[in-house]
Amino acid sequence: MRARRVSLHQISDMEDVKTQIITTASRLFLQYGLRSVTIDDVCNEVHISKKTFYNYFRQKEDLIDTVLFQFLDLANDKKNKNKSIFDDSSLNTIDKIVLAFKHWKQDSSIQHSMTLMYDLVKYYPKISTKITERQEQKSKESFKKWIQQGVEEGLIRSDVSIDLLTTYMYFQFSKALSELIGKLEVSLSSTMEFLQDSNIRVLVSEKGYRYYQEKYKKEYPQLNTTSSGGASLPTGGAFYWSEPPLSEEE
Repeated sequence: MRARRVSLHQISDMEDVKTQIITTASRLFLQYGLRSVTIDDVCNEVHISKKTFYNYFRQKEDLIDTVLFQFLDLANDKKNKNKSIFDDSSLNTIDKIVLAFKHWKQDSSIQHSMTLMYDLVKYYPKISTKITERQEQKSKESFKKWIQQGVEEGLIRSDVSIDLLTTYMYFQFSKALSELIGKLEVSLSSTMEFLQDSNIRVLVSEKGYRYYQEKYKKEYPQLNTTSSGGASLPTGGAFYWSEPPLSEEE
């Protein structure tokens, strides 16, 4: 039996259907979450049968995989377009960190992304692992670049290895952010401000902390308490000096 020929027109139509499935699934996943959306929901929206759906995806997990990796590609493209901002030589590391957090606070897609990631980790761990492995190296490279610049500027503490600080900062975004967003009655803006402040207090040297307070104190008021020796220190030990501050007796 001769193999059936598929015309270019038919191929184009098939790609159009696949694109519609992916686009529709993306919208539904963002709106309702990964677990809540079924194959039937997607088929009803696209006006196709489940049989047609299975011509393109073997199972729901394959669709989720495709959609989320497309999200990552779009996010990386967006990041590359903003690369000139974060590579601006006129900005020091603290300025770049604050600028990055301001950008993330204004990005309305973050809240939806965190909801997706929560579903992903809980219900689709294999896909979650694939995505984490893909993004981890890229994220760590960016964080490490910022931290190395800050150490050279004297704004980031030099008493801890750069790799350790990089891993800490990555952890804040891969774990802490997804745990905080959507699970507490706290706005995205407040959550991002908290993460910004806590990260900076851990990362910076005494010189960096003073710069941060002097430049951004109107936006992020200083939180101080008094130690037993009378020296003024940040609240709750959240910030660690590169060198221990001197007490009044010294």
